Amino acid sequence: MVDYRIRTFLTLYETMNYRKTGEKLCMSQPAVSQQIRGLEDKYGCKLFVYDGRQLHATPQAQRVAEYARTALYNEQRLQQELVETKVREIRIGTTKTIGEFVVAEALSRYICHSDSNLKISVDNTAALLGQLEHEQLDFALIEGAFDRSRFGSRLFRRSKFVGLCRRDHPFAGRTIPLTALEGQCLVVREEGSGTRGILENVLAERGYSLDLFSRVICANQFSLITRFVAEGCGITFAYEPVAAGQPELAFFHLDCLDETREFSLVYLKGTHIFPLVREVLGELTPSDLEEGAE
Repeated sequence: MVDYRIRTFLTLYETMNYRKTGEKLCMSQPAVSQQIRGLEDKYGCKLFVYDGRQLHATPQAQRVAEYARTALYNEQRLQQELVETKVREIRIGTTKTIGEFVVAEALSRYICHSDSNLKISVDNTAALLGQLEHEQLDFALIEGAFDRSRFGSRLFRRSKFVGLCRRDHPFAGRTIPLTALEGQCLVVREEGSGTRGILENVLAERGYSLDLFSRVICANQFSLITRFVAEGCGITFAYEPVAAGQPELAFFHLDCLDETREFSLVYLKGTHIFPLVREVLGELTPSDLEEGAE
């Protein structure tokens, strides 16, 4: 079973503060220190060091954290499997684009033909990665960039990232230079979302920011964003599936934008989730999945 001190280690790894760790776990600060020293003795290395008054994790601590999260997840799944009378719970995370416009039909089929409990978390990329790290998800389907060294991942889908505007907007159907966006009203997702991150990166690479636009309207629901765009309130950038079935919207393109982007299946390294992915996603399962996980 997992060493009882691992939870203490992970909490300190996240807070980088012995006092806050003790408060979170209802432990005294000396007790936290004792458990960390015990782990350092066990592994034969320093896990945390001070630089002045600032606590830092060592490279060895990063490896222990990766192992610890995987071990806690695997123990959690084992406990659930051993209780045969308990209905299995599957926990999936998706970004809003993927959840609403790519996998909704597959999830509906699974719900109709399975007796498992299904917990679906629809959130932005940053939030989903945090849930994965805290063993709150079995796997996630995300868009945008992430630290691939911290997670296992597979390509899930490719989709085009394009501009969206009202059908009678001057941009409709055109390819425009980035500078043409100046003075436009942008309707965009919240910070931490994959779609917003892509746009901000494209702008930053060319010396711009969202300040290029005359106004920025932020909403965390695509239904609101596309409605605002359809009513002529502004323009947005999103993946092509977002506009499906909305004839009042039109695409436009930036001449500097590589439109093809990846959706990724992401999971904790060392967790054997591929059979679960096949079970839930069916025909949408990535074709290159092998047994186990890396």
